[in-house]
Amino acid sequence: MPPLKGTERSALAVYPESLTKQLNLTLFPLDLTESHEITRGEFRSRVSPANAAGSPLAEWVSALMAHLFRQLDFMHPDHDGDDARLSLHDPVCMWYAITRHSPQWALSAKSPEDIRIETTGQWTRGMCVTDRRNRKRHDDDMVRSNDHGRWLSNRAGNRINRMATSPGGDVFVDFLLERLFG
Repeated sequence: MPPLKGTERSALAVYPESLTKQLNLTLFPLDLTESHEITRGEFRSRVSPANAAGSPLAEWVSALMAHLFRQLDFMHPDHDGDDARLSLHDPVCMWYAITRHSPQWALSAKSPEDIRIETTGQWTRGMCVTDRRNRKRHDDDMVRSNDHGRWLSNRAGNRINRMATSPGGDVFVDFLLERLFG
């Protein structure tokens, strides 16, 4: 976060009083991206021919994936062998950037939403929070330097699009492996 006026907590400039344009953000929540997985067996079967052919990309990706699968084996009981699954959160966002015109990508019906990041919770720190209680939004003409207390204001808060559906986890794994290894 940018520092408050008069503090030296960060090298970032003070947050401007008004913005020149609004950002258009799309959030890919974990409940969507967790279903986009690859198994160790799927990865191994697709990368083996490229490794055998001496592909530097296949060698590098194999080393990275081997490390990730070892970490998961260590952290999760019963997570071993070719059925071990790795969620591909960040690559799903890249897949969207490449295929965003596909009609199978769909935003939440409530998008854009006022979504906040929980920064103080003992158990929820870092989680996204949105008010889904179907409360009435209101106009708030008060000029303020922050949006404290203005969760349901039409003129304050975030306007973040939340992705609700994708073309599917199975489609994604095939797309990813084909793009990487042919």
